[in-house]
Amino acid sequence: MKGARTLAATRLETTLTIAGAALIIALSARLFWALVEPLGPVGAWRTTPTVVAQSDPAFDPFYRLSGAAGPATVTALALKLYGVRLDQAMGRGSAIIATPDGVQSSFAVGDEVMPGVRLKAVAIDHAVLDRAGAEETLFIDQSVPVAAPVPPVPPATPATAPTVPSTAGAKS
Repeated sequence: MKGARTLAATRLETTLTIAGAALIIALSARLFWALVEPLGPVGAWRTTPTVVAQSDPAFDPFYRLSGAAGPATVTALALKLYGVRLDQAMGRGSAIIATPDGVQSSFAVGDEVMPGVRLKAVAIDHAVLDRAGAEETLFIDQSVPVAAPVPPVPPATPATAPTVPSTAGAKS
């Protein structure tokens, strides 16, 4: 009986020794390959695929109605759009709108511009307003041409100072 236990213990030790040797060989081969493998100047970067925000598919700079259901209803409210900020990553944005009293304010998508009028969305050149459930569009005013740049004024030439007679050699 004593011999049977010794034989089982020997087999277990042999199995563990072989498994340990195989593990050491595998890790040594992996280390060798990591040292020998050619890499780029900063290593082999593997990036995970990221989701890129798509641009508005309804926007066509050449023919604006190509993706829309119909012509946009331009608002009759006394509002003026001065600028927009798009945030395509979050689906939000903001617009600088002058209210009828002439005060310019920045409104985020979802904010109330006037009583009963909310900013629904912003695009490159316009903002969409929700007025009691109806969508109305407010465009940036592009009817006024941009003023021509003023040419730079040439630097003034320094005037020559009048010469004062020297009194160094004169006696008083």
